Amino acid sequence: MRRVVIIQEYVPQYRYPFFERLIALGLENSIEIQVAAGQPNQKQNRRGDSVDASFIVPIRQREYRIGKRRVVIRNTRPATKSADVIIMEQARRNLDAYRLLLRPWGRKMICLWGHGKDYVMGPSWLSRALLSRLTNASDWFFAYTDGSRDAVVRGGFPAEKVTVVRNSTDTSELQEQLLRVSQEEVLEFRKAHDIKSSTAIFIGGLDESKRLPFLFEAGRRAYDRDRDFRMIVIGSGIERDYVERRAREEPWLNYLGPRFGKEKALAIAASDIISMPGRVGLVAVDSFAAALPIVTTEWPWHGPEFEYLVDGETCKIAGDNEDSYADAMLDLLRDKRRLALMKDSCRKSMEEYSIDGMASRFFSGIKMALACQNGTSQTGMFSRT
Repeated sequence: MRRVVIIQEYVPQYRYPFFERLIALGLENSIEIQVAAGQPNQKQNRRGDSVDASFIVPIRQREYRIGKRRVVIRNTRPATKSADVIIMEQARRNLDAYRLLLRPWGRKMICLWGHGKDYVMGPSWLSRALLSRLTNASDWFFAYTDGSRDAVVRGGFPAEKVTVVRNSTDTSELQEQLLRVSQEEVLEFRKAHDIKSSTAIFIGGLDESKRLPFLFEAGRRAYDRDRDFRMIVIGSGIERDYVERRAREEPWLNYLGPRFGKEKALAIAASDIISMPGRVGLVAVDSFAAALPIVTTEWPWHGPEFEYLVDGETCKIAGDNEDSYADAMLDLLRDKRRLALMKDSCRKSMEEYSIDGMASRFFSGIKMALACQNGTSQTGMFSRT
């Protein structure tokens, strides 16, 4: 049986269904797929989303800070010594990637999985060059999106060795829970939280990338213009204390903490739009499942999944300032006909992005990589041009 090992820093909750399906596909086709992972760091741990699944092979890892950069040292040898193929993140911070890709003798087949380029930051020339070298030294690339594929191909990676997986999450539970929410429950929820006719919801990690001060300032301005405006916040993270303080100060802001299952579905069912002025990533998939359009900004550091959205159909992109954002939220909340059309577009988009589809595409890439393994270049990191 061929053996594939996927290395992760840690396994968050949203990845569990994907790995479960991928491993099952492997067993059905006589391919053993293992996930080797460490533990979340302090910042990641604040999200409260780490899982301890039976399929995880634990690895030892340490993290250091060099200026503003993270450096991760992982002992991957025990987990990968008998692997035919190793799949790891496309990340400069993982020093084991350099060891595995640089060694020209007896190197295993190494595949990378990632964004394809720096979506969420403006890297230096050296950082871009290093990412390109790492990527072009690998033997196969699993791209999050079409844009991710285009980025690595422009950088010189062979297009025939790229698999686009359409990065997604398992939204089936959310869809099922939403169907179970009754109108009476929604009315009770609205009454309990003083929710009126214009309600936005934020769902995600409470960290700097979500631009929460911007969101709350825009929310305050929206409330000043429309006293029926309300905002619900669901999530946890390193800025939780800040969010709790703002919720105590603002009559329009409801912070519910982390919510899952029926409680999360109920809050979504009571809302009209998703407000996300900061980084839009996999929340795009959640918006399709929830049938709620996203109101965001033209901020340049969105994740690759931002390309799933279409301005005017499944999202509204506002100018990158608080007044424009407040106006964009209120304009959509007040235009009930347009809002209904955008919700319908979200529902239709949901069919294109699923965890089953992602697992199927990823597994097809694994099979193609294994099929061409005998022809893999073994000449090291800096040989491919």
